[in-house]
Amino acid sequence: MAKKTFPEILRYFLEDLLQDEFWYHAKSMFSWWWIYKFEKIFALLIDDEFYFKTWENNIQDYINLFSSPFRYSVKWKIRQLPYYKLPEEILENSDELKNWIQKSLDVPEKIKVQKKSLDISKKVLNYLQDIPVWKVSTYKILADKFKVHPRTIASIMKYNKEPYIFPCYKVISHDWKLSWYNTPRGIEEKIEKLKNDGIEIKNGKIDKKYFYNE
Repeated sequence: MAKKTFPEILRYFLEDLLQDEFWYHAKSMFSWWWIYKFEKIFALLIDDEFYFKTWENNIQDYINLFSSPFRYSVKWKIRQLPYYKLPEEILENSDELKNWIQKSLDVPEKIKVQKKSLDISKKVLNYLQDIPVWKVSTYKILADKFKVHPRTIASIMKYNKEPYIFPCYKVISHDWKLSWYNTPRGIEEKIEKLKNDGIEIKNGKIDKKYFYNE
């Protein structure tokens, strides 16, 4: 089997941007390249695009620069890894680049999560995909359905890292008012998405006829 060609952009990244520091290296797996500092992975190279590892300590940096997560399909289902595309302006700034590398290295190897909480989060997020385009839900409706406190639902929405897959913008307050939306454009983006779904908003509220509770 022929040896896999080392990508030029990866060579540029390691030798020019990181000045060929000996502790950085990369290994190939299928069509991907995993990038390491010593023996810890902090990034991926896929189709000549760099994706850095993310968690609570750095996810907002990528969201603020409108970065997108790495997604792939398996048996017609979309999957997502906790890696976001490295913005071009960071790639071209060597000092800032090393700061972003360090944040990715600071991501815990194994994030400990209570199994019960993880199961509930998955169920709630998956349920969002079942809400019809022209409907919304509320923190209380979801809390009653999954037998948790509304604050638990709010927390699940806040830490939803896949808003393009799990539409958390469809969750509003039980008093029919729009609640906050954790993106750079905030409530403005939430209103835009709801209107695109054909949902009417009057005086900052949504009529109860749009509520979904099944």
